Amino acid sequence: MTTQSPEAPALPAHYREILTLMKEGRRKVAEERCRALLAEIPTDADLMALLASIIVERGAFDEAENLLRHSLKLAPTEPTPWINLGRLLQQTGQWAEAVQVYEHATGLFPTHPMLAATLGQLYQRANRFADAETQYRNAIANGGVPALNVQLGMVLLRQERVDEAIDAFNTAIAHNPNLAAAYGNLGNALQKKGDMEAAAAAYEKAVALNPKDTVSYVSLGMAQLKLGQAREAAEIFERALAVHGPERRAAAWLPYARAQEFGEMPTGYRAEMGELVSRHKLTPPETYASMADLNAALAAALDEDPTLVWEPAGKATRKGGQTGLLLDAPREPFIAFEKMLRKAIDAHFDTIRLQPGHPYRCQVPKTYHLDLWGTLLSEGGHQHSHIHVGGWMSGVYYVSLPSSLGKGEGSKDGWIEFGNPPPEFDAVFEPMTITFEPRVGDAFFFPSYLFHRTLPFSGNERRISLAFDVKPTSWR
Repeated sequence: MTTQSPEAPALPAHYREILTLMKEGRRKVAEERCRALLAEIPTDADLMALLASIIVERGAFDEAENLLRHSLKLAPTEPTPWINLGRLLQQTGQWAEAVQVYEHATGLFPTHPMLAATLGQLYQRANRFADAETQYRNAIANGGVPALNVQLGMVLLRQERVDEAIDAFNTAIAHNPNLAAAYGNLGNALQKKGDMEAAAAAYEKAVALNPKDTVSYVSLGMAQLKLGQAREAAEIFERALAVHGPERRAAAWLPYARAQEFGEMPTGYRAEMGELVSRHKLTPPETYASMADLNAALAAALDEDPTLVWEPAGKATRKGGQTGLLLDAPREPFIAFEKMLRKAIDAHFDTIRLQPGHPYRCQVPKTYHLDLWGTLLSEGGHQHSHIHVGGWMSGVYYVSLPSSLGKGEGSKDGWIEFGNPPPEFDAVFEPMTITFEPRVGDAFFFPSYLFHRTLPFSGNERRISLAFDVKPTSWR
């Protein structure tokens, strides 16, 4: 949390005393002193914010939030308490409330660069790229750090404004030629433009500046693969997995790079996928009489969800709509669904046998954040082959399925398929795939690095599903 410097001469002596105690690591004594002073001066908003910054370190999030909200009632015209409250809400996963706090704060302090930049980050996380762009430009115009041009370029790229994104990344580099993140993102933009050699050079520069930049290193492998250098790409992916652990894209693309090199998929890859994908029959939560009742409530809530967007930019959904993150502002029936889903996920984790060196089975989450979103596909709707880079384990739950499911050519219309690389990848080999029939009330769990897609279907009934990512916060 943001606090004033202990050396600031304007600080009263008791503030300096508490900050010195914190700096010395004597947080318990600092907390006791702060509470004693607040008992004497119960309306001191700065002391409330200071106490909140102390106790949040030991996980007293609820009390810290109450203190910050009370301090804002007493002193609403200072930006620091707003920043601290927003950060606390982010830390505790209260994303929608964090957005509300920063939106209100930017209204009070429209030229404050840190508030604008943080609101931009929150909008970017929620896929509100145009809104994020506005905030980043505001922050930059009002003295924000030049590195914000990297964030600006990222949201421009998500809006398919590639040349503008390249300009933003180059602006960041002009201000700081040693900014590895700017080169890495510049490589992404150049790759999107089709200039693979320039993209590879940008990734190489990023890795040279920051050898721990796993994202740019794996992106270099992706560029090498597209340049026809399959062996070099595979070696990069293998090295990334060995040095940096189970990086999602490296795990996803390594077998395809080897297949591109040797002309065929690795032996046993289909069997490996079959073992990693699991089907789970979920049981209704206590608040719903049956799965049918829950699914009816889920379908109605998805239809009415204000974040639902038709074919959202940067997503795999085609001829369908996709919502934002449904647990950012939890409400029924998604609260009940989350509890039911977590129960099934935790039971599944208990069955995973550890396998050292495996990109998925090498560790099992103890605690995790859950991202959840809905997909509503119309006739011909599908999702092209993709992975979930931000997840560790991903999955899909089926709310409603068309009666025409599996009745088209090959009897697999609307099924989920694993193993096909993305459509833009020019494979010189025959992919190994495995398909599964969706069933209402069932969920599939699978490693986030497995390529998967939804096969198109016909008919005027919609295919409604909930997708999710497990993002570990600690390990068993």
